[in-house]
Amino acid sequence: MSDTEVVERAARLRSLECTWELGATPSSRRSAQFTRQALMIRPRWDLLDTGFERAGRARSRRRSGQGEEMVERVRLRLTDYAAEWAPSQDAFARMATALHTSLGAPTDRRPGSPAAVHWAAPDTTLVLEHTGDAVYLELVTNKRLSLDEELLRMDEEGLL
Repeated sequence: MSDTEVVERAARLRSLECTWELGATPSSRRSAQFTRQALMIRPRWDLLDTGFERAGRARSRRRSGQGEEMVERVRLRLTDYAAEWAPSQDAFARMATALHTSLGAPTDRRPGSPAAVHWAAPDTTLVLEHTGDAVYLELVTNKRLSLDEELLRMDEEGLL
């Protein structure tokens, strides 16, 4: 993917004007600025709802929680090098430089594995991430990102 395409996708992700609520109508969730295209669909499992549920408080809690579900991230895979570190690392560095030129200085840089560069906004953060064999561009809510970081910290401290 060229630098221009990466910058274009980042701009389109950051400019999404849609609700993050899962319970919203399909037309309000979809953004006209970011068209969806299904390249391949592979069913991995089926869910059969039998209709049998335990009555009581657990059921009402589950229903009220469903009404508050939110989409927390939109993640795009930009590369696929089949576990080859060098080309993936080069692509990550090139893309990070292109986004820095376009979006300005990142708000956070995370070296290591996975390496990540963040551009924070008031409600969401754009993340460019290198996982070793692929580079991802992700728009994530700040609330979800904060929770992910707390879980990672707890895991590193052996609390999980």
